[in-house]
Amino acid sequence: MKIDDLLKRFQWEKIPNTNGRFTLRQQEPQLSVEAILDSSEVEIKQYPSAHPQELIHVAELEDGGLISYEQKDATFIHTLNSQNMFKKKQWELGIISFSPRQISDNNHQDP
Repeated sequence: MKIDDLLKRFQWEKIPNTNGRFTLRQQEPQLSVEAILDSSEVEIKQYPSAHPQELIHVAELEDGGLISYEQKDATFIHTLNSQNMFKKKQWELGIISFSPRQISDNNHQDP
């Protein structure tokens, strides 16, 4: 599965001041990670968040990945990320020990 597959299936909005990051429109916060991916071939990993009322779901795609934040009320904030931004965001969340300095994001800052 590729990013473009998900961009075509749902209404994503580009996250301002980023290069290759999108968020799912807020009309569908109850949509689960499994429902978005709609595939048993994509592995979904879960990680604790620095925010105790949140759980992070991560699914690696062929050319990037989906990072979703599950809130205590069972709603989600879904982000779709290019390969570079996917690794950078996982590093920022403490999921991987990969340094984002090793990749170029075209001088765009990720908020």
